[in-house]
Amino acid sequence: MKMRVRVLLGVLPACGAAPFSVFAQTPVPPVPNPCARFAAGSVVQQPPALFSQSGELNVSFSYQTTTDANGRQLYCFMTPDGLENPTLHVNPGDTLNIKVTNNTPPSPVTERYDEPNCGDTMQQTIQNNGMTGGSMNIHYHGTNTSPACHEDNVVKTLINPNSTFQYNVHFPTDEPPGLYWYHPHVHGLAEAAVLGGAAGALVVDGIQNVQPAVAELRERILIIRDQPTIQGLMESPHGTEGGIPQHDLSVNFVPLDTTTTPAKPFPTGVTTYTPAIIQMDAGEQQFWRICNCTSDAPLDLQVRFDGVAQTIQLVGIEAVPVNSQDGTEPGQLIPVTHFRVPPASRVEFIVNAPPSTVKLAQLVAQLIDSGPLGDDLPTRPLLTMQTIADGDDEPLAEDRVPAFTGQNNNLQRFRGIMSEPIARTRVVYFDELSDGTKFFINAVSCTPMSPTVCAPQPYSLDTVFDNNNPPAIITTQGSVEKWWVQNRARENHEFHQHQIHFKVLSQDNFESNGAQRAPGINGQFLDMIEVPFCNNPLLPTNNTQPPACTAPFPQVQLLMDFRGPDIGDFVFHCHILGHEDLGMMAIERVIPKED
Repeated sequence: MKMRVRVLLGVLPACGAAPFSVFAQTPVPPVPNPCARFAAGSVVQQPPALFSQSGELNVSFSYQTTTDANGRQLYCFMTPDGLENPTLHVNPGDTLNIKVTNNTPPSPVTERYDEPNCGDTMQQTIQNNGMTGGSMNIHYHGTNTSPACHEDNVVKTLINPNSTFQYNVHFPTDEPPGLYWYHPHVHGLAEAAVLGGAAGALVVDGIQNVQPAVAELRERILIIRDQPTIQGLMESPHGTEGGIPQHDLSVNFVPLDTTTTPAKPFPTGVTTYTPAIIQMDAGEQQFWRICNCTSDAPLDLQVRFDGVAQTIQLVGIEAVPVNSQDGTEPGQLIPVTHFRVPPASRVEFIVNAPPSTVKLAQLVAQLIDSGPLGDDLPTRPLLTMQTIADGDDEPLAEDRVPAFTGQNNNLQRFRGIMSEPIARTRVVYFDELSDGTKFFINAVSCTPMSPTVCAPQPYSLDTVFDNNNPPAIITTQGSVEKWWVQNRARENHEFHQHQIHFKVLSQDNFESNGAQRAPGINGQFLDMIEVPFCNNPLLPTNNTQPPACTAPFPQVQLLMDFRGPDIGDFVFHCHILGHEDLGMMAIERVIPKED
């Protein structure tokens, strides 16, 4: 089925504070037959798309769940006219207004939220302002937007079943153009929601005026999601090439359908996949905008023609056009033969159609060894590139990047960070219990560059996250900090920072465990970065303590950019959502700078 839809959504009559309050009380009704999926091996379709107009994008969502034929729990955002997880297009300076009703079934309270809370119109009927098994909210991943209530607040926003909530997310005028995404982010429930498919793309338009190389190319929004394997197979040990992966993958809801013969737990016979098909005209260049919108799976992407790696041209990483922030625009593209995409990361690149002499052209996720406590992530084909006769699949006009206008009104948001004084330096590190029951992120040391307070985290090391925890870090709006983010655990972890981007200075000690540094990211601005597992662990006597690794630890050095206007409670965490749900997250409070 084709789902290429373009809708211009302008200003609704109810756009003021009082009308929106009334507007938000009217629930969005559930939509019949939600969370549709394609058959394995289908041709990839462009997701439906909604576009802002006159500075606003107004959207109504029904958050729903269903069970597929294989017994897997699915989740999705549905519009009243039946669009599933549409791509949301805005411009810098726009406001995204989303009214969402949680139409999932009620369930018991599972966690208490201390006051003050944001949202949940059912607070008075839910005992102790509690999170239920069906609670949800929306995170606008990668955006440099406010953590205030009704914007990108994930710590205190609960939308329980049968509740309706209004988001009014204001995008800064200097928001970099590129690929972002949205997904539920209730601590303890995030993995299940994203594993069930509740994720969609969010695009800030205008990248052609920063990177003219993509102007007028066909644009492909490619959303990679994960889900339990169709056969319920037992995962292979980590690093097993040709083994059974932790989760199955899909591209734009076309599943790979991991199968093995015979169909029994590991060890098995041959494991096979059914990749989706993407169509290209002969000789065509396309602009692929890929979101690793999985709950747990890092990907190492490579385009192969008859098994030979091809060069792709990086245009943007984490919604920031490459080489565009500290130099003369347009930024120079970055050629690579593969690219590492942690869970929640995005990459945008130009790819060439295969010549007629090529028998098999594919986008492949290469083997990743995620460490002794990690998951199996074998090599898997994601897409088979199929050339067709010119004109057989002519894209809609909105599926092409607009023409280069020669005008870029965006200021370089992160310009000049290298000349800013560093307010303080910090060490932050990942750790976990060997039995996988608890995960931690610790802020252990801080050195002020001026005689200001630089307190350690106000609770014990190896404390699991709780929404009612005090902030682990307090910093000041307008400052730049240098962080060393280390991995002292025996599996890879993925560092994500809300509300801001950071500049990658270096990747250190990766080779201590045989890992390779990720290509193309040093010197770039990201909101996601992977830190590989530590080496030579000193094992504890029991599983109630983390294993102690020997230094030097794999680490990344980052410049954290708090120069934006936003204040409040930000969070940082591992974006393997199974780890985040089990405790690997912390709050940082950004306080106003003194006049």
